[in-house]
Amino acid sequence: MFLGYIHSFRALAILFIVAGHSIDFFDWSADDSDVERWLRILISNGSVLFVFIAGYLFQHLASKYQHKKYFVGKLKNVLIPYFFVSIPAIYIFVFVLTRETVWQGFYDNPQWLQIVYFYLTGLHLAPLWFIPMITLFYIVAPLLIWGDKKKNFYWILPVAILVSCFVSRGFPQQSFVHFFSVYLLGMYCSHFKSRLNGFFSRTDFLFVLAIIVMGFACWEYYLMQGTMTYVNYLQKICMSVLFLGLLIRLGSKIDSKLIRTIADTSFGVFFIHSYVLTTSKLLFEKLSDEKIAGNLLFYPIVSIAILMTCVVIIFIIQKLMGNKSRYLVGS
Repeated sequence: MFLGYIHSFRALAILFIVAGHSIDFFDWSADDSDVERWLRILISNGSVLFVFIAGYLFQHLASKYQHKKYFVGKLKNVLIPYFFVSIPAIYIFVFVLTRETVWQGFYDNPQWLQIVYFYLTGLHLAPLWFIPMITLFYIVAPLLIWGDKKKNFYWILPVAILVSCFVSRGFPQQSFVHFFSVYLLGMYCSHFKSRLNGFFSRTDFLFVLAIIVMGFACWEYYLMQGTMTYVNYLQKICMSVLFLGLLIRLGSKIDSKLIRTIADTSFGVFFIHSYVLTTSKLLFEKLSDEKIAGNLLFYPIVSIAILMTCVVIIFIIQKLMGNKSRYLVGS
């Protein structure tokens, strides 16, 4: 049941997520070349890749699906780690500081209700909005298993992509609607992998898809305001299929202990990287007594350094706690 190319994809996806958040490590105001905007267009919104992989693996393992086993697994490996990883951030933003990203009137609620709202929305830490959203996919898993067995189920995919273009990210239920199409696309690519893998890995297909990805990037840069538009979503959908085909083509050529380690710890890295990134940023700014100017030399260095620091931390936790590390950091 193991898919090497999807395992490598997990390593690539977590690199995108860490690199996307690492853009905020720097102050780009002194840069007049619009490098920051290009980085956000090409690198940010890596969650699309993560959701695509989730849908792909869900369908790939559908033949082994058992309701109780599935939900208990998600409780142990996702929801319990989410509870523990959230504690420091929730404590800070309930009892010490205020969070700017919450809605107006949030802090008029009693503290116990603020804690509940943070857990339900994931707004206490930048990446953690993902967990309440992906939990909704776990809840509807029986319906998706049922649909996957139906002959015409995947005909709804074009409509789902269209809906995603009109419904942006937001609270968990809204983000669920937004990301449903890419989750479904992952399921589709897995369901028909025996037919599609050969086509996806063809040179001409990869070349055309790469042009389409860059076309969407230029469209967003020149014709759109902001960087998290529906055009970016379409770009990342195409990028998901592009990476899938490329990794199928490369196969064992890119297999290495480093990539396997990053992939193995990817979910744990997802949980803790915001803590590591924020702490590093505050430490650097305190030592230098100024904000760190963004540039293309230090940006990739910082992104990779944050990623590898998180991998080392997860590796140490795994060594200390063994299998129980899953309950703390999900890996």
